[in-house]
Order: sequence, then structure tokens, then C-alpha cells
Amino acid sequence: PHFRNSSFPMNLLPMIARNFKARRMRTALTLFGIAVGMMAIVALMGLSRGFERGWDQTMNARGTDAVINRAAAGSPIPAPFSEDIAASIRSLPGIESSGGVLSSLVPVGNLPMVLITSWEWSSYIWNHLTIVEGRMPQQPDEQVILLGKSASQALGKGVGETLLLYGTKFPVCGIYESASMIESGAILIPLEVMQRKSDNVGKINFLNLRFDPGTESSKARSICREIENIHPGLSASLASESAQQNSTTKAVRGMTLAVTLLSMIVGLTSVMNTMLMSVFERTMEIGVLRAIGWKASRIRRMILLEASLLGVAGGLLGVLLAFAVREILYLFPSIGSTIRIEIALDAVLFTVVFATIVGAISGLYPAIRASRMKPTVAFRHQ
Repeated sequence: PHFRNSSFPMNLLPMIARNFKARRMRTALTLFGIAVGMMAIVALMGLSRGFERGWDQTMNARGTDAVINRAAAGSPIPAPFSEDIAASIRSLPGIESSGGVLSSLVPVGNLPMVLITSWEWSSYIWNHLTIVEGRMPQQPDEQVILLGKSASQALGKGVGETLLLYGTKFPVCGIYESASMIESGAILIPLEVMQRKSDNVGKINFLNLRFDPGTESSKARSICREIENIHPGLSASLASESAQQNSTTKAVRGMTLAVTLLSMIVGLTSVMNTMLMSVFERTMEIGVLRAIGWKASRIRRMILLEASLLGVAGGLLGVLLAFAVREILYLFPSIGSTIRIEIALDAVLFTVVFATIVGAISGLYPAIRASRMKPTVAFRHQ
């Protein structure tokens, strides 16, 4: 009677804890396998969120309303297009000002990848920078570079020193601060110099636009659609939405989906294997429980609860590992100065719930198998 009337699930927890304790190594390996997959999911979701936030910071710091670039881009930096196209876009009604941008990702010094960016000389984009040391370039074709404050620290370079870029030694004329973390970790070159050194004369890969003051959102979207209709190969996005359209964001989201599916497969296999082994090893125990009055439904609940607890614990451990790995990565200057992994509450909740569901699904077959076990069969197995 005691076994029939006891409350669920509290009365099952001591038995489940004993089972985990008796099989410590297998339980630990299962938890670690789940945790690694969940850690990857949390980290990639945080990376995507961090990039979007950094992109939004950049657009807000510049005061940009819309961004134009090539629609099909297989790399983080879109392919360049002609400045003649940019000139025709500038002449459209509703556009107050614009600024061409040419950017590239290249290894520099001891850093494996640094953003090299250049801005149209007379554009509004330059206005938001604050020079903390040195000076701005004096001429549009002056062969000098500016370093973002984070880039200066990561590269160990200051005003008056030189940096090798595109086979040429560039003197550092100044160090700047920006409200954008991406720009703070970048190297800035006058556009004409960048075009010449990178064999992209007359080309840019981004065009930043400012609309006339007071332009409503519907009018801004209409201008973007007009640009895409006139130039079918280009994508025109409002600054607030451009991060979602960026190829880097799409690539990280694709990786997150792939890792999520892989983690689900690994988690299902790992937990199911652990629970099946547990059922086989506890055949006699399950037979005794059935003999003293435990119903099949209660046996199923016990196994499902064990599997779900493995999922919950693996998910929580994965979240903790993601925070730990993030802090370790930030110790490297090449990462900490340019990348932010923003782990939000919704990512944490999704990961824990996802791990719990994976654990519960993994326990279904072992639970059904255990609940169908007859006491006589269990005793013969012993």
C-alpha cells in the first residue's frame, strides 16, 4: 500500500539518486556529452546575438539609416560594386547624404583576422569618431592609418609606429574611440588609398545612407525597394534590419541549427544508451518492484524522470560551460577586442528546455521496455 499511494515524483527521487550514484562514471560521461552540445548551442546563439548588437552599434554610432550592399554574398564581407552605382543612388529623392565603405578581413601582425575599413573622404561617417591620440588623415590620398583603441592595444602599436598592410608599411597617424565595438577593433584607411592597395579602384562594398530628416519608416522602406528595383543585384536594408540580412549572421544561424540537430542526435543516443544499460542492469530490482505492487505506469514514470533529470542537468552544465568558455576566449586579444558572445536569458531557457525534452524523448523506449517487464522474467534473468 505504501508503494501504491506515495506521492509522485518526490518518493522516486531517492531511488533515482541511488541509481546515479551507483553508476557515477556512466552518468558523468552522459552529462558531459549533453553539456558539450548544449554549450555549443548557447555559445553560437550568443555569438549571433553579439554580432547583431555590434552591427546595430555601428549603424547607430554613424547615424546611418540604411545600408546598401550586394545581395548575394558568400563571405562575411560582400563583394564590391562600382561607385558609379553609388552615385546614381545618391541622386534619388529622399536621401540627404551617403558614404561609401570598402572593408576587408585580413591577418595583421600577431592577429589572425582584423577588419580593415575605409570611408569616403567627404562623407558624414567620419564625424562620430573621437581622436584620443595623434591626428586624423589630412588628405584623401594620404597613405596613413588610424587604429581603433582596441586594435591598438591588441596589436601593440601606437602613433608614429608602422604596420604592414597589403605589402606596404603604413605609419599610424592616430588612435580613435568609437561607440561601436566593431569599429574600435578595426584599422581605418582613407578610401582612395584602400581602393588602390586592394586593387578595387572605383569600388566599394557598402553604401551608408542618411534619409532626409523626418522621413517616416514607410517612406524609408519605399526608398529601399526602389533601390532594389533599379539595381537588382543589390540589397537595400534599413539599418535596424541590416544585421539580420548580413551573411555572417545567416552563417552563424545556420551553424546554430546544424549544431542543435547534431546535439539532439548525440543527446538522444547518449541518454538512451545510458537508460537502456540501467534497465538491463536493474532487471532484478524492477522485477521486485513489480512483485510488491508497483504498476507499469509508475515504472515508466521513474525511468522517464531519470532521463529527464539527465537532460536538465546536462543543459544547466552546458550553460555554465558556455559562460566559462566565453570568459576564457575573452582572454585572447584577437577575440576579446572584436567579438562579443552575448548569452541572453531566452538562449539559456531554450537550451535547458531543449535538453530536458531530448532527455525525456530518449527515456521513452527504455521506460516502455522496463514497464513491460514481468516479475517472473526478471527473476529468471537473475
